[in-house]
Amino acid sequence: MQEVPNFSEKHIKVIIADDHPLIIKGITEILEKYPRFTIVNTYNNGHTLMQSTSLPDADVLLLDLNMPGKDGLQVLEKIKAMHLKLQILVLTSYFSKQLAEQCHAAGAKGYILKSDNLDKLADTILEVLDGKTVMPNFSEKTEEYVNDFSYLDDFLKKYNLTKREVEVIQMVCKGYSSQEIADKLFLSSFTVQTHRRNIFKKLNIEGNTIALYKFASQHGLV
Repeated sequence: MQEVPNFSEKHIKVIIADDHPLIIKGITEILEKYPRFTIVNTYNNGHTLMQSTSLPDADVLLLDLNMPGKDGLQVLEKIKAMHLKLQILVLTSYFSKQLAEQCHAAGAKGYILKSDNLDKLADTILEVLDGKTVMPNFSEKTEEYVNDFSYLDDFLKKYNLTKREVEVIQMVCKGYSSQEIADKLFLSSFTVQTHRRNIFKKLNIEGNTIALYKFASQHGLV
């Protein structure tokens, strides 16, 4: 049995925001092993999170990106504007360098994949509180794209997507910029931007990046 480290005396107040009860339960069980951590509140909706009176006093917010009410990026932007003391660690299923960089620019100090070993979450929180920024090593992952979309014919018809648009969706979700996608697919940047606008219009998600990641994940594109 792994020995629980003896952290210093100062208590750390944690808020968990995730729309999956099992994720909240799992994180709570992990952090409750350490007396230093106190879960002050949990939320499953971005709107109710932003109405919380606990935010100004909390030390850490563990934030899921895909929530109803307000998504994680909207929450990050609002909290950044509030100049609160708490440090934010994003917990997500979306493996994307681009999305991680967006979250970091919006104030997140950590970007943690739910597929990774969350048993080390306590150590990661302490690293962030010590002033470090924690991000995945994206270079370690193999980048694979589906180029034969014959098995997706029904899917393409249902959403009125072209094979090229599916390719663009995959590359956006892997973190490539429009210019990088253009270079790899031998297209102009303008053409890629047009593809992106068409994708958002066809999926009726109005430029919502989080919704695009959710769509791609649900349909096995990433």
